[in-house]
Amino acid sequence: MKRNTRWYLLAAAAGALLAGAALWAARAFPAAPVAVLGAVGLAGGLLLFCALAELLPVQDPARRERDREDHDERGAMIRDRARARAGDVLLWLLLFGAAYLYFFDVPKWVSITLLVLACLKLILDGIFTAWYRRKF
Repeated sequence: MKRNTRWYLLAAAAGALLAGAALWAARAFPAAPVAVLGAVGLAGGLLLFCALAELLPVQDPARRERDREDHDERGAMIRDRARARAGDVLLWLLLFGAAYLYFFDVPKWVSITLLVLACLKLILDGIFTAWYRRKF
């Protein structure tokens, strides 16, 4: 058994115990705040299902091949270009939104905030471009 698998099994057991303890406490202490018991039960259930979701693909023999495909150079380049394109679209949306809101009765601080975010994105683009040029 792999070391990571043990942690996921422990997390699943802890989640089941938390969810079970919340259900037991709800019946044993009816005057207890429902929100607290619900939060504990929800946390336990999420911990249980997330751990199980991580455990199930471990048994899948095709997972190693999918992971190799996800982390190859071509896939990394495609993801990087998609992120850059999404950033460009976000920049244009910020600029268009600032101009659009300026002509309507929206407070000017909203438009200025959008313009500041657009400028921040442009500055970060320049910084990262210079950094990657030096790095590669």
